[in-house]
Amino acid sequence: MTTTDTRSPLGGDFIAHPDAVLAGLREGCPVARVTTPAGRPVWLVTRAADVRAGFLDPRLSLRGTPPQPGRPHRALDMTLVNYDPPDHTRIRRLAAPAFTPGRIAPHRPRVEQLATARLAALGTPETVELMADFAEPFAFAVLCEVFGIPEQTVPKLHRAVSDLLGYRDTERALDGLDAVIRAQIADRLAEPGEDVVSVVVRAWQASGEVTEAELVDLLAMLLLAGFDSTVQMLGMCVLALLDHPGELERLRADPALMPRAVDELLRWDTPGPFSTRRVALADVQIGGTVIPAGSSVLLSVAAANHDPRSHQDPDRLDLGRPGGPRHLSFGAGPHYCIGAGLAKLELTVALTALLARWPAFRLACPPTELSWSGGHQHRRLKALPLTVCP
Repeated sequence: MTTTDTRSPLGGDFIAHPDAVLAGLREGCPVARVTTPAGRPVWLVTRAADVRAGFLDPRLSLRGTPPQPGRPHRALDMTLVNYDPPDHTRIRRLAAPAFTPGRIAPHRPRVEQLATARLAALGTPETVELMADFAEPFAFAVLCEVFGIPEQTVPKLHRAVSDLLGYRDTERALDGLDAVIRAQIADRLAEPGEDVVSVVVRAWQASGEVTEAELVDLLAMLLLAGFDSTVQMLGMCVLALLDHPGELERLRADPALMPRAVDELLRWDTPGPFSTRRVALADVQIGGTVIPAGSSVLLSVAAANHDPRSHQDPDRLDLGRPGGPRHLSFGAGPHYCIGAGLAKLELTVALTALLARWPAFRLACPPTELSWSGGHQHRRLKALPLTVCP
């Protein structure tokens, strides 16, 4: 079954409340041809088995358009998600060693210190704005720690990242990010360490298969993607816990639940309801529907994570849900999120620190007054005001 909708189901209130739209598509029209809010046609795939298969299907291409010849290269001209294998594999293998469990786990004590210090710096306020007061500075501090960004470079990197995410003077911001990345590469070539940039640069030197431009793009993408998604996911985790006070108290009573709770919260909500847009290289049959060659395809991670065919009682938040992490919030297959381990470490540490610091907290405004920005492929919670009991 297919449908074409001239009114985009991805507009309006979708950013704040995507669940109802996605559930309706998943149960009524699991492979649906709709339009985006910009008026572009796209196929939405919403059932878990089909989404997982789509992640693994080489006929659904992520290949982007290279920048025009003759223009000087600049960071983020082509990111890792703009390549298909074997190019994707060739570039990704530079970064993979930097994000193994063995390299991420030793960062935990320092990440815990950063979380504790940030909360302590807030003092004992009656209200806090979680995103600006904690989530953003904490995630950025972790990023600088793990990537080995020197203290004197932090303000310039923060300005570039903040402007890019806020769509402010993006040309200047891209120039600033490019300059930071190239300076960090030069520093590691002269004096390598054990941080992420050093590990990637060493692998680049040994490889001989990746251009300097591809190296700059890779490091820029890792920095940018590793920041905002974690900030937004932390806000959504806290919001989900506030919406389910029984589960919040369950977690307070049993901190050993935290690793499983983080995976359940990742299943429950995600900043990215869809994976990166793909293009069908040939006619592709999904769920009994043929998607024509040349079509744009969005694989709905959020819909798959709530598919009753894959998750028992999926619309119930269960922080002790058995079965391990079966969500698709980090994707699957060759493009599985390379920073998943670091993101889970940050979420685990941050939530643990919040619960330890504040015996109680609640929304400081009605849920209907929460404001969202972004688009259907990346939702952003603008602010999360909390009344806290220090």
